[in-house]
Parts: sequence; C-alpha cells; structure tokens
Amino acid sequence: MSGSILAALLVAVALDAGPDAGAEDAGETTEAGAADADVQVDAGEEAGASADAESPGSAPALSGRILARGTREPLVGAQVRAILGNGVTQDTETDESGGFTLPVRSGPCEVHVRYPGFEPFFRKFDVGEHGASDLVLRLQPRLTGDRYETLVTATPERAPAVPVQREELTHTPGAFGDPFRVVESLPGVVQAIWPLPMYAIRGANPGNTGFFIDGVRAPALFHFALGPSVIHPFFLSEMQFFPGGYPIEYGRYVSGIVSARTAAPATDRLHVSADVRLFDAGGIVATPFDNGRGTVAAAGRYSYTGLALSAFSSAYSLDYWDYQLRVEHRLGPGRLTLFAFGSGDSLQQRHPDPIPLASNIQPGLAQLMFHRAQLRWDGGVLGGHLLASALVGLDDSTVSNTQLFNLPISSRMLMAAPRLGLGWRLGRWVDLDVGGDAEVQRFRPRSALASLGGGLGNYYQTDLFRDRSALSAGGYAGLTIKAGDRLRVTPGLRYDGYFEENAQAGALSPRLSLRYRVASETWLKGHVGQFSQMPSLPVGVPGFEGFGLQSYGLQQSRQGSLGVETGVGGRDGADLSLDTNIFYQRLHVTDVRNSLSLDPQGRDFLEPRAGESYGLEIMLRRPMRHRLYGWLSYTLSRSLRVVDGVIAPSDWDQRHVLNLVTGYRFPRGYAASARFHYNTGRPYAVWDPRSGWVDYQRLPAFPQLDLRGDKRFVFDRYLMDVYVELVNATMSREVFDEKLQTDGTMVQRAYRLVLPSIGVHLEW
Repeated sequence: MSGSILAALLVAVALDAGPDAGAEDAGETTEAGAADADVQVDAGEEAGASADAESPGSAPALSGRILARGTREPLVGAQVRAILGNGVTQDTETDESGGFTLPVRSGPCEVHVRYPGFEPFFRKFDVGEHGASDLVLRLQPRLTGDRYETLVTATPERAPAVPVQREELTHTPGAFGDPFRVVESLPGVVQAIWPLPMYAIRGANPGNTGFFIDGVRAPALFHFALGPSVIHPFFLSEMQFFPGGYPIEYGRYVSGIVSARTAAPATDRLHVSADVRLFDAGGIVATPFDNGRGTVAAAGRYSYTGLALSAFSSAYSLDYWDYQLRVEHRLGPGRLTLFAFGSGDSLQQRHPDPIPLASNIQPGLAQLMFHRAQLRWDGGVLGGHLLASALVGLDDSTVSNTQLFNLPISSRMLMAAPRLGLGWRLGRWVDLDVGGDAEVQRFRPRSALASLGGGLGNYYQTDLFRDRSALSAGGYAGLTIKAGDRLRVTPGLRYDGYFEENAQAGALSPRLSLRYRVASETWLKGHVGQFSQMPSLPVGVPGFEGFGLQSYGLQQSRQGSLGVETGVGGRDGADLSLDTNIFYQRLHVTDVRNSLSLDPQGRDFLEPRAGESYGLEIMLRRPMRHRLYGWLSYTLSRSLRVVDGVIAPSDWDQRHVLNLVTGYRFPRGYAASARFHYNTGRPYAVWDPRSGWVDYQRLPAFPQLDLRGDKRFVFDRYLMDVYVELVNATMSREVFDEKLQTDGTMVQRAYRLVLPSIGVHLEW
C-alpha cells in the first residue's frame, strides 16, 4: 500500500507544477519573496487585454477574483491596491465571492493583494484602453510563520474549556489522525491501557464522561482494535474539552464532557477530499444546492485492517465501517439541519467455541452497531436565539465470544430525544439561557442465563438483562452577568428527572462559574457544581444503559475547581498561555465489585461506591499559528474509593501523567512533530493462590514517544498532504496483567506495540 501511495504522489507532482515551480505566466514577474500566483483570462487572452469590451466612453476597469491557491476558496475582505503609472493608487476589498473591481487607466499598472495567513501578492499588468476583467489571482497560503489570522474575540463567558482546533485534531502525533484521541494528551485525562481509547477524567470512571457531536450524544467513539474514531477527522471543525464544570445545557454525566462541532460545508462550489492510509481509506463530498441556500456533505471510511486480519488469521475475521451526513438549508430566520451518523463493527470467530447453554444468539461474535439522526433548527426568534431539535437512534450490541464472556449477551435499544434552548440578551451586561431536553429509551436485552427458569434464572434477572423503558428529562436556566470587562459571573440551575420502570429519582444541579481579570492577560477562575447520572457500566457499551435505578440509585458528583489563566511572553514573541487548576470532587458511582470476575450477568457485578478525587492540572501552550508550537500538560492527582469500608485507590488512579506535544514548520511545506507521554502505573488486583487473598499492586510506569512528519503540496486547484507517523517509537513495554504463581514469583503479561502509518490527504 505504501508503494501505491508513493506512486500516486509522483504522478500528481508530474502532472501539476508545485508551489516552487516558478511563475506560471511567461513574461510576468513576481516580487522577491512573494509566493507564485497565476492569472487566468477567459478565451486564452493575455493579461492586459479586455475579455469583455465595454461600451464606448466608459472608463477602463481592472476586475477579477481573489482565490486561495489549492482550496480555491474565495478570500473575502482581501485588500487590493492598484498603483497606476502616474503614481495614483486605487484601493478596494473583495466581496463575498472574492471579487473586486478597480477603476484604472490604460497603460502599466501594479496590483498588490494582502490577506492574513497568505503570502503577499504582487504583479504588473499592461492594461488596455478597455481595462482587464475576469482575472483569477491565486494567493499562496503561508506555510511557515504566522499561518492564521489573529482573531480578537470576546472574553470567554461560559464554563472553562480546552478548545482544540481542526489542525490540532488531525496533526497531533500519537492520535492516529483521529480527533477524539487528542483528549489523551490533555490535562486531567487518564488512559487506562494504551492504545485502547478508555479515558477516565478527574478520577471518575470512563463511563461517566459524555461525548457529543453537534449536541448529539455519541454512544461509542472508536472502532474495534486499533480502528479510527467513528467520525471522519476532516468532518469536524473544533472540539471543546470540559474536564469538569461543563455548560448548563449539558447534563446527566458526573464527570467531563467532550463536545465536537462539525464543519459547515462551503456554499460556493463542490468540495471533495480523500484520504488513504495504511489501515483505512475515506472521503468527504460537499456541495451547495438551491442556489447556495442549502448545502449537503457526506463522509465515510472503510478500514481494510479487517481484510488484512481476515487474510492472515485463521481464527478471526474483522469488519467495520462508518458514515456521516449533514444537510443544511435556510428556513425562515434560521437554518434547518439534518445530521446523521452511524458505525458498525464485527469481530467473528471462524470456528466458534461451543456455548454451554442453548441460545439463539449467534456464537463467536462481538458486534457493535449504532445509528443517530437529528433534525435541528436554529435562528433568531423573539429578539433572541432559538435552537430546537429532535433525535432518533438505534443501538445493537452482541457479545457471544467466549474469550470475552462465558455466556452470550446482547441488547437492542431504540431511543428518541427532543431538545429546546432559548437565549436572550436582557441588557448590556446580562444574558439569559433557558431550555430543556429529554431522552426516551426502550431496551430489549438477551442473556442465555437470564432466560433460564428457576432460582438460577431469577439470580440473573437483573435490570441490565430485562426488557425495560427508561426516561431522562431535564430543564435548565442560566445567567451570564458581565460586570464591566473584569468580572464574569455565570450562575445556573438544572433539574433532571430519571425514570426506569417503577423507579424514579430527581436531582437538582446548581452551578456557578466566576472569572475575574486581575491583569490585562491574567484571569482568576473558579467553578462549583453538582451533577447526576443514571447507573452505568464503568466503561460504556452501546445498548447497555438505563438500568439499575432502584438497585443502585443515582450516580452523583460535587465538583469544585480554582485556577489561573495568563499570557506569558506576549511582548517578546513567546506568545505562551498558561492554564493551571486545582480540583476536588466527591463521587458516588457504580463500580465493578470484583475486578477478577467480569461477568456482567451476575447480580453482584456492580455496586455503588463513594469516592473522591483531587489534584493539580497544568497546561502551557503555544498556538499553532506559529512556526514552533505545541503544549505541555501535566496532571498530579489521586482517585479514591470506599471498598468494604476501606479507603483505597480506584482502578483508574494514576498519580502522574505528563504529555509534551511539539511541532515545527520548516520552509517549503515541511513539518515535524512529536509527543512524549509518561504515566505512572495504576492499581491492579493480584490474587494470591497460596493465601486466597487479593492484593493490589501498581503496574509499571509507561513512557512513550510518538513521531510525525508532514509535507504539504499546494497546487493551483487542490492540496495534497503526505505524512508518516510512528507511534511508540521507543518500543515501550505496556504491562496489562500480573499474576502471582504458587511459588511466589510474579508473572507479567505485556506487549511491545509499535504502530507505523503513512497516508495521503487530497482536497480540491
């Protein structure tokens, strides 16, 4: 596959001159240091001739469009200056289509174009007596230095978040190019075992963290094994990570929130991108319709990792897929959007192990599948902003592989979820947000043991394996009070009600966030709040939710954090931002009772436990608009649980977690980046066969170095990114199991996994 990728690269380079190939129009000159650009004139006419003769007596004009080289995006607001032969200058800015028109006089003329994030453009023209029109000027994206426009935005007014932009989502080393894996490099996050994407945030269980895409809760984020995330990387524009104290419109999770937003398709023309990597291929197609009033975008990926496993393994076959669809159209004072996505995974034993009990579940199978479809309208109403949406979904999970569980289980879930939110600006200093949301779920699980009659069957008739309906509904109201430009106070109140069969519970969730500016770039911040959630498995599985309300009660947390945000070295060019937080939270969660017995069909599989976690989080960051960029994140924390009256470290307790991510952009479109990760070991239950006691040992620490190299080719009408990545270049050994032998020796089970990758991304 790597050979075919390199061959395609060489063919593409041969067919189209790259950015370093020189000026494309003979006879034209480019100022020193400026990037190449071309001038296209309809009907083959040279620059300086008139493409469309004007009426006699009309003044000559110079007109055309300014586009980004490679993407062909119109550059809106680009500064265009024409310097005439007599020294007179004419200035204008491009419109929404990138178009411009300047009155000129016949004779020599110099055109200068500037746009943030692009190399300055300069070219000479010999304008005829009728002017020159239909010119297409392409500006070269700046590949080194400050690549992006600096935007001056309002001070953050909502709950504090760690924003991650599109390029960080797809270029962070060690993340396999998948957006959600960037989370493991952020403060407050513990990865249970690399490379499995199970993340415990601030000491809670992985199942206590919510993941949302355009406000839609995602039941699963990643495919089996080392597969990618279920959303195409370039379908997303931004991700926000809330380790705690998330916004009032989110609810029903006691830990953090990861919220991703899809990119709105451009309305000017057809856009296509394609990706080919060693382990998968995918693409995105987006196009406008109805004269630009609407857009439609579709994306999907298929991994041939399954084909490779199927070809080389006589024991298993693997298959997985995903898709995304986004249709948007103007409707009244707002926009109507349909967003749908889904994913499917199947791991099948070629020769299934026999199942000891009769079951109508297909043996030797591990299968997960889900679909989500949301219809949303948002726009201006009654002097404010309204968002209304309706969501339907389907989850279907089956595990009958006896290597994972002794007996087969499955679950099918249908759900519907409406949401309504309104926001008003009540005055210059006060904003109001109110709304509500609900989620109705219908579960139909199957279990070989639960279908038995008699006492044994009754023992396994838990909520998790009973047909049931669950309803969660909540309402909220929040204020944002701005006392001048120094103080932001955000009080909020949310109430959530939970209903499952004959059980019901309610929880009030007051929240308060404060931000106070003590200097021009320094803010003190604080947050307190209370959160609730239905009982859940420690690690979320699609279709296995909404159970045990009467048996276990609600999961709850009370959180508090204090921190400082400040800029460092802004005047001398360092441009660093420092974000530090100390946090504390008390937890009441559903944990696995005995980590040595992982049978979810048992009545004693889970138990409610009290706990607490506290720690320090530090993030030092330099934005990606610089040639040298990256961040340093460090977490010092403790996570505790009360187990049989004894306070002990939780299964997710890692004392130290360090991530150093850095990248550098070289001239001519080259870039290199690296990530160093280090975490201390987490507690692990070890059974002593001699005494029958269970003791907890710390697994060894795990260091890891990931490397990545990129090269960008900018052609006239498309872009091509080529990259290579090596994950765990240090060949570090990950220990995932320890067993004590009868002779007293400790045996460790571990692996050294090194993951190389090479890929090509095309965008036109």
